[in-house]
Amino acid sequence: MSQLQTLVEKLQDTDAMIRQMREAIEQDTSDEILKSNRASIEKRRNDLARRLDYALNATQSELVSYRIIRDHSKTYPAKAVAAAITAFQELFTSVFDALNTQPKQRYRPSIESQQLSTFDFAGAAAGSVIVSLAVPNDRLLVGETDLDRTFSFVERALSARESEDLKLLANEIGVASITKAYIWAKEAETYGLDTEIKWGKSLRDMREVKITHSEAAFVKELIENKSDKSETTLDMTGNLVGFDGDTSYFHLKTTDGLDIKGDLSSELSRAWTTDRLYSARIFQSSFVKYATGDRVEKHTLISLAPIELIDDN
Repeated sequence: MSQLQTLVEKLQDTDAMIRQMREAIEQDTSDEILKSNRASIEKRRNDLARRLDYALNATQSELVSYRIIRDHSKTYPAKAVAAAITAFQELFTSVFDALNTQPKQRYRPSIESQQLSTFDFAGAAAGSVIVSLAVPNDRLLVGETDLDRTFSFVERALSARESEDLKLLANEIGVASITKAYIWAKEAETYGLDTEIKWGKSLRDMREVKITHSEAAFVKELIENKSDKSETTLDMTGNLVGFDGDTSYFHLKTTDGLDIKGDLSSELSRAWTTDRLYSARIFQSSFVKYATGDRVEKHTLISLAPIELIDDN
């Protein structure tokens, strides 16, 4: 067991004891022995916190506390907790990779990004769903590290409230990261998980974000309804292998190996000879769905001209 894990688990046990003693004192405010014992345990807690901060600094580590705020009237399957933490890890890695390589549409982090952004287990509190994690993070006198920026972007992704927020984030951390935020939010909504995430280089300076399952559901829906649309006109040469004016359908195999199918423009003639080479103009509209990272393309044939006619001119 690492020194970090030992200190974290001792600190969590001590916090649990302090909570129990405070509850006991509330029931009997005249019990001086309880008060004295609580003071001793709080002193021990301060010593453990100091030692943990020293260990974090010595190992150049960031501490992450991932807590599922329990509703004791409910039970959570083990897979719910595992799925939520896995989704959080992949979101973190996706953002880190985007900042160190480039924003991506699909989740394909580099091996180096995975190695540098993977959390180590640092302890779990007994009787509560609190998992402590650690990840190496440098100490800089000025500015932010890549890990610092990653935490900030993760917080922004999980706290998005406007569709335009997602667009701005996708430009910086890629659609792949928004997709991972969607997966995390979906897990939180599905299992009704309220989540508290804290992170920092010392216990004295921890940032915190709380996301209820209702807020997660809002983020999930926001991402589900978000897609990027782009439009362009393509000029290409190809063999018209399929054409049906009645059903508004065309199938073109281009000379550079593309296989394009789609609809017909209302202004295009409904009678063309197939198995001939044409110069084609095609309107292409593309949609990238943030929830999945899938790209959907739609093609509309605007005009055709037989290659022989172009050669004759």
